[in-house]
Amino acid sequence: MVTESSEEYLEALYRLKERGVRITTGRVAKELGVTPPSATSMLKKLAREGYLRHQPYRGVVLTRKGERVGKNILRKHRVMERFLSTLGLSPSQAHRKACELEHHIPDEVEVALHRQVESQNLPEGVPEGSLPLTALLEGQKGTVSLLLGGGSSCRRLAELGILPGTEVEVLKSALFRGPLMLKVRGTTLAVGKGLASRIFVKPSV
Repeated sequence: MVTESSEEYLEALYRLKERGVRITTGRVAKELGVTPPSATSMLKKLAREGYLRHQPYRGVVLTRKGERVGKNILRKHRVMERFLSTLGLSPSQAHRKACELEHHIPDEVEVALHRQVESQNLPEGVPEGSLPLTALLEGQKGTVSLLLGGGSSCRRLAELGILPGTEVEVLKSALFRGPLMLKVRGTTLAVGKGLASRIFVKPSV
């Protein structure tokens, strides 16, 4: 069982990894607002438990196990933060409350909250039960129901094999930096968030 404190550290480590910076004890301490000795102690504990390792000249590196936990908590944080913002909380309030709640959100609640936010202000003509592709999280699948945008956008999607009736699986969601990573017809594709927001899918149950 991963403690909340461990989750906080793994989330911070994943944030730093996402930014592409070299992860050092001092940087982790600054990110979390703790003293360097406290950070050193926790990082040693996480290393013993197999969540990270120290590499010469590279600093702290998350293992696959640590990356999975850190990414999961960061995703839940961003889902909750965006949802709380729709309720009128200021960015700082939403962030603070998301930090408290991220450790206690069941997966099914996370999915429901994310889809609720993404389904707001849908354009006219979107088929019933459809959501933007950006509403799907990692591992979720959907069948393309509608493509919006100009001719060049639709041609680009057609070239990628993304057409109405095509099943797509999200490998990396819109909640993380960079393009979405999708699996389409057995091929892994990168699609920018702007283009992905014009793809509407019916999520697989």
